[in-house]
Amino acid sequence: MAMNPRKSDNRSFRGMLQSGDGVILRVTASNPKTITFETAFRMSEAFAERLKDQPEHLVFSERSRIARLGVNIRCESPRAERLTGDRLILKLEASSAIPGYPTLGELKGFFSPGLPVGRLVYCNPDSLLTSEEVLEAIDRSALKLPASTTVSSDGSILISPHKVVCRLKPGLDRETIGKILFRKNGREILNRYLLRQPVSALTIPPGEGVVTTCSMYLNDHYVALQSSFSLGEHLPATILDPIKTRGISIYLEILNGSSHPIVNPLISAKVYRVSKPRKRKAARVSSGGSVLFSFEEMTALGQAMDRLPAATCHYLDKPVAVIPNKTNGISAATLLLNGPEDDCPVTEAACSAGRLDYASKIICTHRYATETIREHLFDVPGILALKYFPNLLEHRDIINLACDGLVRALYFFEASCEHGPFLSDHDHVRLMEYEAFGVDIYWVSGLNNRLMVHTIRDGKGYFVAPERLADFHKSMLFAFYGSNQVLSEEGGKRLRALMDALIRFWGNHIGIVTGGGSGVMEQANTMARERGILSGANFLDITDQALTTDVDFCQVFQSTCRHSRQKWFEIASFPIFNVGGLGSLEELGITLCNMKLSISDPVPVILFDTETKGAYWAGVKTQIDEMIRLKRAPEWIRDNLILTDDPQVVVNAYRDKLHLF
Repeated sequence: MAMNPRKSDNRSFRGMLQSGDGVILRVTASNPKTITFETAFRMSEAFAERLKDQPEHLVFSERSRIARLGVNIRCESPRAERLTGDRLILKLEASSAIPGYPTLGELKGFFSPGLPVGRLVYCNPDSLLTSEEVLEAIDRSALKLPASTTVSSDGSILISPHKVVCRLKPGLDRETIGKILFRKNGREILNRYLLRQPVSALTIPPGEGVVTTCSMYLNDHYVALQSSFSLGEHLPATILDPIKTRGISIYLEILNGSSHPIVNPLISAKVYRVSKPRKRKAARVSSGGSVLFSFEEMTALGQAMDRLPAATCHYLDKPVAVIPNKTNGISAATLLLNGPEDDCPVTEAACSAGRLDYASKIICTHRYATETIREHLFDVPGILALKYFPNLLEHRDIINLACDGLVRALYFFEASCEHGPFLSDHDHVRLMEYEAFGVDIYWVSGLNNRLMVHTIRDGKGYFVAPERLADFHKSMLFAFYGSNQVLSEEGGKRLRALMDALIRFWGNHIGIVTGGGSGVMEQANTMARERGILSGANFLDITDQALTTDVDFCQVFQSTCRHSRQKWFEIASFPIFNVGGLGSLEELGITLCNMKLSISDPVPVILFDTETKGAYWAGVKTQIDEMIRLKRAPEWIRDNLILTDDPQVVVNAYRDKLHLF
């Protein structure tokens, strides 16, 4: 199988120089206390130069899910003489460090060749912030640090964790540990097994450790945690980066290597600014190796496809263009038609009935254009353009080609022949499969007359304007819910005041995602565009509202996907419910239930009354209070509900409940 290589979408947006994943090559020694193994780190040319010139600034950062299982991995100092080609071979040693977490005996079988254990990161001394620069970044909301942070004269900071101890639920068996370590969503699985228990003081006995949390939000910075036996030694999951560090559950794994108890440990850290990418001309080649074509080029190709003679099939004209993977490839595109070679003898009624399934006994002689792609590629990787997003059989043909490394990218013009610009649940699964097989996906979107690239954030696929791709991956997002009815003039003023307050507190690296409809959603989108922050939408195929299509990112759902669509709002860190109707009430219930089930973090849920000075959501609070009284809802839900019409109350809730500076 010759799949296309693909890097993680967000890796290039972190602004840090780092190695590839360090993968175990072989286990060299094992005893009841430690496992020793050799690990290979892939090196870029730039990283190899730093290894030769500044090895003292290379830091090993343990994979977070391994650290959160209580495992301490120590790495030998990187040295240039251990570099062979583009691989750096280092010796690492793992041990179980925190009581109550899996023992080394339980984990031993998982530390085997192929396991990724962490990365090396170059902490550029020229990017290290001084104390003045740290304070300046805090003042302009460029980063948010824990409330009790101390800034030292040399620019280093001391972080006080939350007074919380994370313990494991019973039932973490070998199979579950394997899922945590090996599966892509392993961190999310681990989240569901961690219980956050409040304590009056965070105490670590001598020789023991604890898993706890803090709140921190990074945009243009990253943080390198340091260790001190007197204050608490942090496990080597040392680098907090601007992509993942945007939540209330930044996990800290702290050891007490001293002979005395540590009460309320402090973690020392250094703050670095991420390097700014150089301004370059618009790239014509993607990270996956496919040539990028413009919206205008693809529109011209689409018009050429529309001028093709009608297909011989009753069902639908579904032409495919096979394009050489080179800059002027469109001029040499081969256009393929679907349908049988001759006019189809089957009646239109029989054709329609036969397409209700894909049975092998179907009497139709139809042949999809995708079946003939291979003979036009001549074993050379190419690019495909389809009038409609592929159905099941077309998808099978394309995936088979992708397995052989013959498809670099796929462009499509229409999401569905029956549902216009809206995709089905099956289509969303197919999008993820194309991503997994290294195929770049582009939508030549008639919805907003732009070329949109498909990318993954937090396990959810979105179409994003290419020039906002980095912002999409780095920005902290708010889910804005609300009615499709327009706010009053006074309500509009309150909504504007709320958005301005959010920007003052969080900075400009934020964005909103709405349902993409009219009313409050359209007004919020317009306000976001006016303020230059990111704006996105999860569009739904319904008839009771117009679509607001001037967005930076979006996803599209057929009406049958209404409930699964709600999962796409999980990319937002915080929900804000404006005055809404039954739909907003349903979304509120799903949001609170997700928090109860540990699917999402227990963050402040803002019920913002733009119209009636707090009365609109009062009934919801009364109902939830009654649920709590009858023990049908957890008490902490009450503390997370913020009912207000005052933007300052919203900001204070974030500051106080998230324990932010």
